[in-house]
Amino acid sequence: MQMEVSVQVAVISAAASIVAVAVTSILNKRQQLAATLREQKLNHYKVLLSALSDLAVDGTDKDKANQHFALAVNTIALVAPQSVIDALMKFHDEAKFSNPNPSGDRHDELLKKLLLAIRADLKLPFKDDPRTFDFHLIGSSPSRKNR
Repeated sequence: MQMEVSVQVAVISAAASIVAVAVTSILNKRQQLAATLREQKLNHYKVLLSALSDLAVDGTDKDKANQHFALAVNTIALVAPQSVIDALMKFHDEAKFSNPNPSGDRHDELLKKLLLAIRADLKLPFKDDPRTFDFHLIGSSPSRKNR
């Protein structure tokens, strides 16, 4: 009887160790995948903001800037959640050339919502206050050399 109990304890201990290793492995893999996705999102968001910056700078090749922006928008759907995509589409609908009634205030408000959605998706270690968050694109004028 004593031998059976020690065998049972050994078997339970071995099984628990195997389960612990398997669970740890699964959790580590999930964490790695999440970190990889976060990095991909960050890269896509950088490209998007870079494309938006190109559009805001006077004197840039607007056709090239629009192509850069279109590529950024169209590929971001691979990694962005619906909240970011929705905010991006609303911003785009307001900012696009074919909009007959563009509004600078609405443009800035939709850009703010887009940035807040991106920042929420990135799970930054601080909290934004949408009521006081203020952002607008900063462009530049052509340099004096180019005039």
